Amino acid sequence: MIAIANLFEQEDNQDKLYKVPMIEKKKIHKLNTRTNRMKNFKTVKYLFTDIPPEKRTFKNHPRYANGDPKVKIQDWLEIDAKKLNPADSVTSWGWASNGKCYGWSHRAIYGFGIGDVVTSDTCGNESKKEYTIKTKEQAEQAAKDFARDVS
Repeated sequence: MIAIANLFEQEDNQDKLYKVPMIEKKKIHKLNTRTNRMKNFKTVKYLFTDIPPEKRTFKNHPRYANGDPKVKIQDWLEIDAKKLNPADSVTSWGWASNGKCYGWSHRAIYGFGIGDVVTSDTCGNESKKEYTIKTKEQAEQAAKDFARDVS
């Protein structure tokens, strides 16, 4: 009874729930009428959260008890993913709803925003000089350089 009451109290206090597609797909076994065989149909499962996109970070990225992520970081941060080159098959940079431009590869991800300091040891900083990002264009270029350097 207490858990149900707490659940209803939470529901009343929540302003809005946001849904994020999960990595794990839900499999439904159905009969394929054309072939008369059983087939797995995959549907997307969603994670419902009350954390608005502007307040999502790496630290509040939802994980299972064993540490594996429940959702892709690109989906969690709502990154508008883009390719470095049109000929590339994968995306490696993009703007997020929190105002940062992210660059990533299969082994690292980093967000650059206005006011951030890029140090000499930051991956992708070819000038080896410390500087502060002042414009969106500088943040975008830093994210692209990071993605190029880390891949």
